[in-house]
Amino acid sequence: MSTKAPPKPGATPHPERDPLSDGPPEEEFWERFNSRLEFPLSTVTAVLLHVVVGALVVWVLIGLARSAADKSSVPVKLIDVAGMDDAGEGSMGSGGINDPLKQGDPDPWKENLWVLPDPSKLPEVKQEIRDAIKLDDPNGQIPISDANAPQYAAVDKELAKKLLGVGANKGAGPGQGKGFDGTPGSGPGGTGADSSRARSLRWVLRFRTSSGDDYVAQLAAMGAVILVPLPPENKQAMYFADLKNLTNKRMATDDDLKTLANQIKFSDTRADSVGGVCNVLGVKENARSFWAFFPKGMEVDLAQKEIGYRNRRPEDIEETVFRVIIRGGSYEIVVDDQTAKR
Repeated sequence: MSTKAPPKPGATPHPERDPLSDGPPEEEFWERFNSRLEFPLSTVTAVLLHVVVGALVVWVLIGLARSAADKSSVPVKLIDVAGMDDAGEGSMGSGGINDPLKQGDPDPWKENLWVLPDPSKLPEVKQEIRDAIKLDDPNGQIPISDANAPQYAAVDKELAKKLLGVGANKGAGPGQGKGFDGTPGSGPGGTGADSSRARSLRWVLRFRTSSGDDYVAQLAAMGAVILVPLPPENKQAMYFADLKNLTNKRMATDDDLKTLANQIKFSDTRADSVGGVCNVLGVKENARSFWAFFPKGMEVDLAQKEIGYRNRRPEDIEETVFRVIIRGGSYEIVVDDQTAKR
């Protein structure tokens, strides 16, 4: 078998060979596909797919980063002050304490709260409060929260009247309020639905605390002062006018009580909470409750939030429940629930 040697470079083609009979030279790969645009179209499609997948990955990563950065504050254990209770939004507290309501446990505030010896007497206690203030509220229509009424029964009746501001000088608010019958009131210190007394009776304030020290520190951060009715008769009360200097204490005078009567007030009667706070305050007597009084600025803020929650007028509200949220030494108060007047 013989093999034809390839022509040498520069050699002259064989004269008998016809180039046309062999056909045109075979097309290169890229020429064959490029003529129908398959190659550029597939390239563009692949690039677009990579861009879409990359964008999807970036979007997922951003979403995960945002969820990880959401560090919404979770307050500590809830306490109700004259309304301070242990209900709340639930989730873990800053000290790692579970919210009993979220865990399905009974509300410890309701279990430990000092209540009337006979709960059926609650309407009677409410009527006694209305009778005490009937000179200021002759219509007797002022709403009283079920959480607040027993607190006044836990102290001497005369002290309860002083805490209610019965016979005290009326305060002057920044504008004219409205009473429950539509007549003008005299602002936060007056007798209408927007008075400090009416608000204290229908407002419930919820705290979360982990100890007596924490409780007092939170109240101090809010500018509160404390009154501790002393047993056995609970006719007198120890007054702590500066929670950042607990040595500044004295027996409350009638002038003190008149001043405090025109402020928003809440009472805590939980045995554990009262004991913890009294231990921090240095009160040795076995007190049944303590009262916290807050500055006017806080009252104005809560009044705006109460109205804005459901756009109800104060005279149409039976009860408003607020929650105190502590974040990094500062506090925020939000409306947790509200009941329309029946």
